[in-house]
This record gives sequence, structure tokens and C-alpha cells, in this order.
Amino acid sequence: MVAYIWQRRGGRLGSVVNILVLAGLIVPPAVVPTIWVLQKVGLFKTMPGLIFVEIAYGLPFCILLFRAFMSSVPRELDEAAVVDGAGPVQIFFRVIFPVLRSVIMTVIILQSVFIYNDFQNPLYFLPGTQNATVQLTLFNFKSQFTTQYNLLFANILLVTIPALIMFIFFNRKIVEGMAAGSVKG
Repeated sequence: MVAYIWQRRGGRLGSVVNILVLAGLIVPPAVVPTIWVLQKVGLFKTMPGLIFVEIAYGLPFCILLFRAFMSSVPRELDEAAVVDGAGPVQIFFRVIFPVLRSVIMTVIILQSVFIYNDFQNPLYFLPGTQNATVQLTLFNFKSQFTTQYNLLFANILLVTIPALIMFIFFNRKIVEGMAAGSVKG
């Protein structure tokens, strides 16, 4: 919805949203203040806390992807819905939302693979062995004085297989969704 409003209505609000979204991509995440906030709200070392962090870090990229796609959706669809008596909410959910199917699939696939492969955020925001993610299990086979390479590489293979399978099956959808917002016409 942010991308829809941002693309369809310009002005000062559009430039403010542009600055905020680009700042979300450019400014590196601050780990210590994020941990402090999660501790204050009681979400540090919990899966919902990690989910909120992943959503917050992935949101700017997703908004930019949706905005690029929205630029290729003709405004005549909006105008035709207004002539038929649809309100702003109806225009979005009944006219625009069904058109966004390919970019929604692209965002879901890309974010799923990114979150699955994320090593840094679970390391910082989900410490301990109680809620260890698949990526953090790589630490189990490496220590200061010895490394069990056979188990480490077997774990790496097991970690890689789901992302590789997802890429093989959804490669066409990813390319369609990325290309759909790149060309206006």
C-alpha cells in the first residue's frame, strides 16, 4: 500500500517517503540500539522479536520493488474504477492488488531466501542455543583449536539445498517479477 500511495500521489509526502525508504536501504542497521529496544519491549531472544527485525530490515527493498512495478500499472485502471463508483480502498483491493501477483511472488521468494540464509541477525538478536536457526548450526562444528570439516561441509550442503531447490523451481517467477517493474509501457 505504501508503494501504491507513493507512486500515485506525488508532492511533499512522496519526497518524504522517498527519503525514508532510501535511508532504510543506505543507513546500516544499528545492532546495539535495536537490542536495547527489543529488551525494553520484552522481545529480545524471542522468535517474534527476530521476525520484527527481519521485517524492518527487508521493508525498504520490498517497497522499492513494489513501487517500480506500480509505475508500469496504467493509471487508467484507477480512473475506470472511480467512474464505476469505487472508493480508494476498493480501488486498491479490487483493481490494483490482483495485478500485483507477480511482484508479490517475487518479494515472497526473495525475502524467504534472504531470511533463510541470514546468519547475522539470528546471531545478534537470538543468542543462545535454545532458538538456534539452521545457519547458526554452522558454529557447532568449529572451535578455537579444532574444526570438524566433514560435519561442517555436510551441514553447509544441507543448508544450501532448500534455497537451491526454491531458486530452481521459482526462477521464472523471480525473473518475471523483477522484469515486470523495470519497463514502463
